[in-house]
Formats: sequence, structure tokens, C-alpha cells
Amino acid sequence: MTKPELIERAKRQLNAPDLEINLAACVMQASSVVAHRVMADPAMRALLQQAYTLTLDAAGEGNLLTATGSVTGNAGEILLDGVRYGVVLDADGQRLHPLKHYHDFLAPQNTAFGYYNMRNRDKMATRAAGVQVNVAADIQSASGPLTITASFDPQDVDDYPPELEDMLVNALCEIVAAKPANATTA
Repeated sequence: MTKPELIERAKRQLNAPDLEINLAACVMQASSVVAHRVMADPAMRALLQQAYTLTLDAAGEGNLLTATGSVTGNAGEILLDGVRYGVVLDADGQRLHPLKHYHDFLAPQNTAFGYYNMRNRDKMATRAAGVQVNVAADIQSASGPLTITASFDPQDVDDYPPELEDMLVNALCEIVAAKPANATTA
């Protein structure tokens, strides 16, 4: 579905073909709403997930906003909260386990696993398996680049799978209907 088709379907659903509504301005907001709803629903999550490649720096950290999607080829569309619903693999194909709190990342953990921690919301710090950590200086980075399967918010309506088109139209209509009357007319 294209953006003009989405807007036309929303106009029909709102039964307001002549109403001067700036639907186009609400499309990205509707896209974000749908992406977050899909991310939170285990039955639908895979519809808006893709693999991302994340390069690590010398400290074993990577910026998630630079990760490039394997399907869309775009950087910056990864839903940062969506990483926890996916899988993080190091360059050797070993799964990294999340540690929610940074102090846990710095503390001793089971050395059979590698770990990651989300820092400053968009940074991912990694820790290799097989290395005992007692202090921060003991941390060795996981081998990179990482492959992250995570949820994303498509930058273009054309990237939505057909299964989510009705949900996108409904979200757009909900947003427009919630706006005050004087904000939706020209």
C-alpha cells in the first residue's frame, strides 16, 4: 500500500471525503503506533522484525542507531525497545544474553554465556563468554560485528506487510479522530 492509498482508505473509513484533514502529517505517528503494538504482540512480532548488523568499537560497544536493516537497508529505524524481544548473536554465532542493569554487567556472571547491556538507550555494550569478570577492567568484548534480530518502525508505508495494512489505516483514523476539531480542518 502506498501513502496516497493509505490516506484515501482513512478518508473513506472516517466517512469524510471532503473534510480537509492533514492525514499525511499523521502517517508517521500512525506507523510508530502500529510498530509498537506489533512489537508487543508475540503472535505478530515477526512481521516487523529484521536482522541488523552492528559494528563494535574497540571498547566492545556499538551504536544501535547506526545498525543497518537486512530487509530495508535503512539505518536508524530499529526500535530500541525491540532489541529485548529479539536475539543478539556475536560474530561466532553465539547468543548474547541481556543484562538489564549496568551494575549486573560489571558483576561476576556465569562465564558460559556472553552478555550485552543497553547503555544510554542507544548504545550496546558487550561482554565475551568464557571470561570471568570481577571488575570493569576484566571485560573483554564479544566478537563483532553483531547480528541483532529486532523490531523496527518502517520509514516508508510501502515497507508494511499486507497483513498490517488494516491496522495501519485504523491507527491513522484513531489519531485523526482524537485530534480537536479545529486542529483537523483547514
